[in-house]
Amino acid sequence: MLSLLIVLVLTWNFYIGYSRGIILQSFYVLGALLSLLVANRFYIGLAHKLTLWIPYSNPVEGTSVFFFKSVDIFVLDKVYYAGLTFFIIFLLGYTLSRFLGIFVHFLLLDYFDNQWTKCLSGGLALLVSLLFLNMLLSIFATVPMPFLQHYLHSSFLARLVIEHLPPLTIIIQKLWIQAII
Repeated sequence: MLSLLIVLVLTWNFYIGYSRGIILQSFYVLGALLSLLVANRFYIGLAHKLTLWIPYSNPVEGTSVFFFKSVDIFVLDKVYYAGLTFFIIFLLGYTLSRFLGIFVHFLLLDYFDNQWTKCLSGGLALLVSLLFLNMLLSIFATVPMPFLQHYLHSSFLARLVIEHLPPLTIIIQKLWIQAII
């Protein structure tokens, strides 16, 4: 069921990117990249403050996780808060870029739109949505709740997005695990 939802989200985002055009979609990709840089700059200092506001499910005896096996299960809360803080800052930055994109949308730049550039803009939208899905599913994968772990592990596409999406998985491993632990 989760795999079907992921396919629907990716298909919808490709269609939206295809219809936006290359200029507006490039602006949104640039906004996502800038949001990544801003989130990278500020998330470590704010992650410790978030522990007081958002609860984390502590692992009980015998609990195991299917993802992030290289991290001790009792340290996964640090990865969770780092990821959640990173995602919140990224989301705020990307929301700002989406708001500014409203003004880019008013520019008449339709002469750049042909079949090839529309497919390229759909692909760019797909990359941005994969970035969102990777971060969101990776945050859920750090929670040591057996129901959630089994639900994510039973979905082929969720496992693929969390573990085997090379550039994004490496970035998350470096930022959320290696920089925190």
